[in-house]
Amino acid sequence: MNIRKYFKILLIAFFTSQSIYSNYSEKSETVEFINYMVLKHGYEKSYLESIFQRAEYQEKVVRIMNKQPEGTMTWERYRGIMVNESRISAGKEFIISHKQDLKRAEKIYGVPAEIIASIIGIETRYGRIKGNIRVIDSLSTLAFDYPRRSKFFKIQLEEFLLLSKEENFNPEKIKGSIAGAMGYGQFMPDSYRDYAVDFDNDGVRDILNNPIDAIGSVANFLNKKGKWKPNVPIAMKAKAVSKIKEIKSSFKPYMTSMELKKFGLEASEAIPGNLKFVPISLDLEDGYEYWLGFDNYHSISRYNRSKLYVMAVFEFSNSLSKFLK
Repeated sequence: MNIRKYFKILLIAFFTSQSIYSNYSEKSETVEFINYMVLKHGYEKSYLESIFQRAEYQEKVVRIMNKQPEGTMTWERYRGIMVNESRISAGKEFIISHKQDLKRAEKIYGVPAEIIASIIGIETRYGRIKGNIRVIDSLSTLAFDYPRRSKFFKIQLEEFLLLSKEENFNPEKIKGSIAGAMGYGQFMPDSYRDYAVDFDNDGVRDILNNPIDAIGSVANFLNKKGKWKPNVPIAMKAKAVSKIKEIKSSFKPYMTSMELKKFGLEASEAIPGNLKFVPISLDLEDGYEYWLGFDNYHSISRYNRSKLYVMAVFEFSNSLSKFLK
């Protein structure tokens, strides 16, 4: 084959592949989305087209989204990653620096300071790992090239563009996680709009760079969306006393203490009042670990619907509580 012709074919193939992934403005779904944003929110069509011309497909976003730890990782391994001496040490530093802000958030929103600190530590190691993918890229990839959850991510893309306008962000500069979560507490765009607060009263809701706003915002999220209940436990250890019935996949408490023994479990201590709970089974290398999750277990699950995540937040908070005394 003529060498010039060969390179011409290579160039055509290269630019064709780039247009599939890089120029989102030409995809039919994106055109439909742009028209929707123009009609519903009054955006300039040319402005959105220019943003999506520069948005880039992220293959690793799809790859990682398809490999979530739930169902593939034991509780021991997950806990070892999320609750370790390094993270506890970082948590101690954060609490020493922000104890007054954490206590103030607890007083206003009713969410324990150690839970707030635990979530920020689990999410980003107190701002050290906030994500390095442009949010416009991750959300465009998931909205237009991830059919399994495209509906959800189109909503988040809409929310992100609205958030950028409201908070005067450049949508092409903001970076976050593979799923488009942002800042110290890894808020999705809709949560940023609905629950972020200006906790230091400087006139800006900045959870991207301001740990004080992040503290108030995490507490506000758990209070409002999570419906946090003060003085209600999160979880209690349990043990198997007979053959366990099949555990329903649920985060919302539905079982009473009267039903527990029939189910095959026994609580490690007396269950307070008439509280309902959900039985939890955690996979170990050899066997299972059993817990009972109460209303505030459900509250934390509104942040991340993973029982491993909720239990890591709970255990990590227990390790941090001593630094708040």
